[in-house]
Amino acid sequence: MTEFKYADETEVRSAIFMNASDANHFGNVHGGQVMKLVDEIAYVCAARYCGGVAVTAAVDRIDFHEPVYVGELLHIAARVVYVGRTSMEIEITLHAEDIPTGATRHTNTCHFTFVALDKVENPRPRAVPRLVCRTRDDKARFIQAKMRRERGIEYRKERDAFLKQFAALSDTELDTLLAEAVA
Repeated sequence: MTEFKYADETEVRSAIFMNASDANHFGNVHGGQVMKLVDEIAYVCAARYCGGVAVTAAVDRIDFHEPVYVGELLHIAARVVYVGRTSMEIEITLHAEDIPTGATRHTNTCHFTFVALDKVENPRPRAVPRLVCRTRDDKARFIQAKMRRERGIEYRKERDAFLKQFAALSDTELDTLLAEAVA
């Protein structure tokens, strides 16, 4: 395994034609299809970066800015923006292209966390190369990803403490909280 990799060299790109089999009941591309494509390219990006097997550990966000339409060419780009000891945050951006005109629209932005595994059978997390940021954009992405990671850790601590407290509440206390929530 290499000691480090450059952030600007981690990008993976794909372009996929969206056809009728990808449509939802509104005639647009189904959000679940977009999510599947995002997870697949994020996996490729993570696996190439760590040089082995990686699994999706968390989905921070999938923002749907605009719909993707049947008949458009969906451009997907994934890049490593942050690494921990065994984890990698992958940022994925999607742009839909109207093929006849060439006009493109930014449709989605996503952030997934993957963990590198040492093997498929009885897997254990393994170390990944250090990420070196050379460009201003890569430095900004790294700092933003680190902030997302820290906020995520805090959120999970707060959520777990709340759930523990919540589990101890009586039905009467739950009814009171519910009444306050809907008021």
